[in-house]
Amino acid sequence: MVMDRRTGTLPNQRVAGMTLLELMIALTLTALLLLGLIQIVSAASSSTRLQRNQAQLQENARLAMTRISRFVREAGFNPEPWDEIRPALGLLGDSMDNVSGASDRLAVQSWSDVNCFDNRNPELDSHGNPAFFIRESVFDLNSSRGLTWECLYGPSLAEMVKQVRREGFIQNVDSFQVLYGEDSDRDSVVDKWVKAGQWLSPGHVLGIRFALLLASGDRVTEKTLGTFEVLDSTLVKQPDGFLRRVFRFAAAIRSKTG
Repeated sequence: MVMDRRTGTLPNQRVAGMTLLELMIALTLTALLLLGLIQIVSAASSSTRLQRNQAQLQENARLAMTRISRFVREAGFNPEPWDEIRPALGLLGDSMDNVSGASDRLAVQSWSDVNCFDNRNPELDSHGNPAFFIRESVFDLNSSRGLTWECLYGPSLAEMVKQVRREGFIQNVDSFQVLYGEDSDRDSVVDKWVKAGQWLSPGHVLGIRFALLLASGDRVTEKTLGTFEVLDSTLVKQPDGFLRRVFRFAAAIRSKTG
């Protein structure tokens, strides 16, 4: 047989290559593989975003618990309780139930030798130590769903200076609720939990419970109706895809007013 000089094949030999059908099958398989890879990458990305938002919720809850619990524990503290010149401090009448549709307000005072920024008082007492001034802290929510903290500091109730102006230090807060543990019979045991102002006197309050309903910054869940129990309040949130968690805490008051 004589080889064809143009194709380099024998007369009856088929030229190797892909038919149109084979090409379409190859492209279809490639497309399916790419689609699978895209789905895997998308699922991994969604999982990463969910985990990141879950971690942020936990961190926000920790920050809120740390700051609020600290000032609650110090409420009413007096370094010299025998000194009648110092006014009795503790829970304030500014502590209110339902100051807005989603928020209570917690307000406490104590004597402290550090100011709102945790700096030692530059003014010294007769012993050369930082003097104890009154420090007041107020917590509630603002209209932007931020948990706010306002702090005042001064040598007397008439000389308080606002050092922190109601700044929102935790964002995406849907609810802030507070209850107060009342010791009605003075046996150092909480008998019941009441709303702000419903105690017999601030000196009967041994501690508080507070809860936050926090929402994620991103839409990372299925859009479903959610019902949340935040202490004594029930909130219903419409489907919006945001992850929400309720965090509950308790803090004992170290020094009580009488």
